Amino acid sequence: MNEAGTFGPNSPQAYTLFVTWLLIYVRIIGFFVQAPIWGSHHVSKPVLSGIAAIFAMVMFPNVHIPRQLWVLGAELNATNMVQLVPYIVGSFVTGLVLGYISFLIMAALQFGAELLDVQMGLSVAASFDPGQGSVNMIRRFMFYLAMILYLLMNGHYMALMAIKKSFNIVPLGGVTMSHSLINFLMEKTGLIFVLGLQIASPIVAALFITQVALGLLARVAPQMNVFMLSFPLNIMIGLTLLAASLVMLRERLAMLYIDDVKWMYKAMQLLIPVGGA
Repeated sequence: MNEAGTFGPNSPQAYTLFVTWLLIYVRIIGFFVQAPIWGSHHVSKPVLSGIAAIFAMVMFPNVHIPRQLWVLGAELNATNMVQLVPYIVGSFVTGLVLGYISFLIMAALQFGAELLDVQMGLSVAASFDPGQGSVNMIRRFMFYLAMILYLLMNGHYMALMAIKKSFNIVPLGGVTMSHSLINFLMEKTGLIFVLGLQIASPIVAALFITQVALGLLARVAPQMNVFMLSFPLNIMIGLTLLAASLVMLRERLAMLYIDDVKWMYKAMQLLIPVGGA
C-alpha cells in the first residue's frame, strides 16, 4: 500500500511482484543459455528473450513468493536496487546449472561424433554452419539426430516442466553452491567423456583394426599405395558401422534423456539453501 492506503506503482507490494517476476525471468534466461533447442544459435537473442518473458508471465501466478522477498520489496525503491544483485545472480546460476545438466547428453554425443570425424578423416572436410561455425559432418549429423529424438521424446517439454517445478523446490530467495553440488556437477561433466567414448569406441576400434590391417598390407605389398586407399576405406567402414548402430544408439539416447531429467531434479535438491525450501 502507498501513503493513501491503496496499491500503487511505488508501493512495497508492487516492488515485490516486480522482483518476483524478474527473478523468474532471470532463471529462465539462465536455463535457455545452455538448454537444448532453447539455447540453439539458430534462435535469435531478442526472440529468446521474448519467449523467456512470456514463460515468466505464465509461471508467475503459480510461483510462491518467499517472505524475504516481501521484506525486500518493502525496503526497495526506484533508486535503490543494489540489494537485488545477489538474488538475480542466484536465480541466474540456478537456471544455468539446470540448463547445463540438460545439455550434457548432447555434449557427450558431439564429443563421440568428433572422435569419429577424426578417425574417419572427415575432420579436414569440415563444413561451415552459420549457426555453429566450422562443424564436422558426422558431428553435425549426430547433433541433428539427437535433436530430432529429443523433440520426439518431448524432451523440450520435460525440461520446461522441470524448470517450472524448480520454483517449488528451489525458492527464489536464495541458492547455495555446496560441495555436494560442485562434486555432482564434476561427476556429470565427466560423463561427457565417458559416454562419448562409449558411443564412439566400437567404430573407433574397427577403424583401428583397419589401420593395422593396412599397415600389414603395406609391408606385404610395398608397391600398393596404402595411404590413398585408407581414406575411402575408413569412410566406408565408419559409415557402414555407424548406420548399423543407429538403432542401438537411439535406444541408448532415449534412456539417457530420461536419466538427464532425473539429474536435473537431483541438482535442484542440491541447490536448496541450508534451512530453505
